[in-house]
Amino acid sequence: MAADARPGYRAALRHPAAVRLWVAATASVVGDYVGQGALLILAFDRSGGRILGPAGLFAVTALPALLSGGLAGGWLDQIPRRTALVTLHTIGAGLIVLPLFDDGLAIVFVAAALLGAVRAATVAVRAGALAEGVPTELRGPTLALMNVSEQVSQVIGYLAGATIAVTIGAGPSLVGDAISFGIAALIVASIPFPAPTPRARRPPPTAGLRAIFQHPVLRLLAPLVWVTAAVGALPEVLAAPATASDPGWTPLVLAAGPAGTALTMLVVGRLSSVTRPSLQLIHFIWLGIALGLAALAPNAPTLALANIAVGSGVAWIIGPQVTFVQVAPAERMAQISGTMLAIGIAGEGLGSLLLATIADRTSFDRAYWWGGILVFVAAVIGWIIKERTPETRELDGLPVSDPAAWTAQRPRPR
Repeated sequence: MAADARPGYRAALRHPAAVRLWVAATASVVGDYVGQGALLILAFDRSGGRILGPAGLFAVTALPALLSGGLAGGWLDQIPRRTALVTLHTIGAGLIVLPLFDDGLAIVFVAAALLGAVRAATVAVRAGALAEGVPTELRGPTLALMNVSEQVSQVIGYLAGATIAVTIGAGPSLVGDAISFGIAALIVASIPFPAPTPRARRPPPTAGLRAIFQHPVLRLLAPLVWVTAAVGALPEVLAAPATASDPGWTPLVLAAGPAGTALTMLVVGRLSSVTRPSLQLIHFIWLGIALGLAALAPNAPTLALANIAVGSGVAWIIGPQVTFVQVAPAERMAQISGTMLAIGIAGEGLGSLLLATIADRTSFDRAYWWGGILVFVAAVIGWIIKERTPETRELDGLPVSDPAAWTAQRPRPR
């Protein structure tokens, strides 16, 4: 039957492991962004109203995320998925409330850095749980649901967290995030994972990075994901300074980018063409155009609309995410996904810091302009590489629903 040949969202929601992974991830990320919205306001206030405050919040997560998601990914693959996820959620609940015990800026950065490590490890382990507990044909729809939920959670979380922080203080937002960690841990504890399989000898810390750059398609996508991460946080980093004269718009401008990403991912997340490199690059180019539109925004309402367009451009990464889940071996998924996440977080931190410095010394529209230029340069280089790579040209006409075709292209793990 046609419905069985290409399962969609309904089939994923009927699968016991898939639906609980999705619900647990949603509960966790809603709280994450309530807390993140509060931390961004705290960083802006405690830094004396400088753009480098919220930018620094993204920057300090880069190294911890690299260590936990990338270099420690091989170790994470040795732990049963349920145990690892419950432990990580419990640790996160304790870390998010650290800024309540001190009124300085340093403790905000410490909490953000440690939470970055926990979140990178959580996403890596969750990818492994998805690969081991969910059938191949349901991984794409389940991953799309998780991505849409994450973006919607950003909208809700940033609106709620920033609004609460601006009006009555950050404390309630941070406590709410801690509660969401606990709820996610309880849900994960009930997931019916298959019995753990014996693990091979733990690979070296660089195995995930090596696996990515040995595969011609992933080698093309990884740098483009890095560029996306470098510019993708601009709507959040610049929200408070861009609306300093009209702070009532801050939560809406902050949430506009994730809203655009959520709506776009909901549309493209289940398309069979989502992993075609040509369409991914066209979508990536739209991100550069949207950044240019944001640079031209004359006021807060039009900036909110432009940020929705930026978010819709960021949504192109659903294609690389599905590609990675399909291509990477399940038993190495945490290390490979953790490495890819670490690449993204490092790009987000470094890019946000660099572009915030430009905005601090000139104006916020200049930061958007330079972000758009970076995307266009990366898109041109990526297109040239794609045209010269036989595997990507073949993939443009390869049905993603054929797991055997993917397996035939997958390099043997060493």
